[in-house]
Amino acid sequence: MKYLVTATTLLGICSTLSIGAELKVQVINGTTEGAAVTDDEVIVQIYEDRYLLHTFSARANAEGRAVFENVPEGEHLTAVARARHQDMMFTCRGVSLRPSEDGHVASVQVFDVSTDKSKLSVGTHHLIVKVKPGSLEITEYMQLKNSSDFAITSSEKDEQDRTIVLHIKLPRGFKNLRALSYFEADALVVTDEGFYDTMAIPPGEQHITFSYTLDVTSQVMGFAKTISLRTSEFVLFAELGAAKIHGLGQIAEQAARSSGEFIQYYTRADLAAGEEVAFQLVNLDVGSSGLAKWIIAGAVISAIVVLVILRLSPKEKANDNSEQR
Repeated sequence: MKYLVTATTLLGICSTLSIGAELKVQVINGTTEGAAVTDDEVIVQIYEDRYLLHTFSARANAEGRAVFENVPEGEHLTAVARARHQDMMFTCRGVSLRPSEDGHVASVQVFDVSTDKSKLSVGTHHLIVKVKPGSLEITEYMQLKNSSDFAITSSEKDEQDRTIVLHIKLPRGFKNLRALSYFEADALVVTDEGFYDTMAIPPGEQHITFSYTLDVTSQVMGFAKTISLRTSEFVLFAELGAAKIHGLGQIAEQAARSSGEFIQYYTRADLAAGEEVAFQLVNLDVGSSGLAKWIIAGAVISAIVVLVILRLSPKEKANDNSEQR
C-alpha cells in the first residue's frame, strides 16, 4: 500500500513539533555488584501516537547517563529508551515529550545476564479448557518467576542461532496460537510442538497468558500437557458441557461462576519440568468441522473405489474377448 504525502500534510505535522529539547536517559544496573554500564549503547525512538518519527543513538557515560540534544517536543510525542547491556536489550516505559522548560528524563534498568535457568520456576499454572462443538478452546496462564537478580537467557540455540529461553510444548495439532500477555511477537518462534521465547527473562515475576484451539474429530480425545519449568501449583479448569474427563485419578472440585454455571477444576502440586499431566475427554461433540472431515474422507474413499472399478472393467472385458477367440 502506498501513501501520498502532500506539502500541506508535512506542514501540518511540522507545525505540531518543536525542536531543541534535551532528553537525559539514565541507565541503572539492577544486579547486585553488577558490571559497569559505561559505554552501553542507548537508543531513543520518538513516536507520534504509534508512528515512529525519529531514532537517536548515544553511549552511556561513566555515570551511566546518555544525553540527547535537539529532541523534538509535542503534545502527542513519546520517547521510548532502550539500552544494550551484555548483548541484551532492555526497554523503559514511554516518556511524554510535552513541551517543558526543564527538559525530559528517562531511566532504563538493565541486568547482568546469566544462563543459569535453575533460578526459573512457575508459581501457579492455570490450564483452562472450554469444550465447543467441533473444537476445544484452551487458555494457559503461567506465573513465571526469576528468583535471581540477573536476566536469565540460555546456552541452548536453534539452527538459526536463536536462543531458546523458555520452551512451551503444546498438544499436537494446535491452531490459532495467540500470545495475550508478556511475549513479544518478534521474539517468539512457533514449531509443530509448541513455541519458544528467545527473550531474556528479567528478575521478579512475569505473568504469561496465551491461547490456542484444537479440532475435535472424535468423541474421545487424549490430551497431554508437558510442564515447562518446575511448578508449585497446576490447576486444570474445565467447562465441559456434556463431556467428561477421565484418567486424572481424582474427583473434580466445582466452582460457581458469576453466571451461576459450575466449572470443574483439578489441582496438582509440585510438578517437575518435563512431567506430563495427561487425561482423556469423552463424550465430545464432533461438530460441523469434524463431520466435514469425515465427509471429505468418505468422498475421497468413494472416488478411489470408482477409479479402481473403472480401471478393472476394460481388463475384464478384454479377457472375455480373448477367451471367445
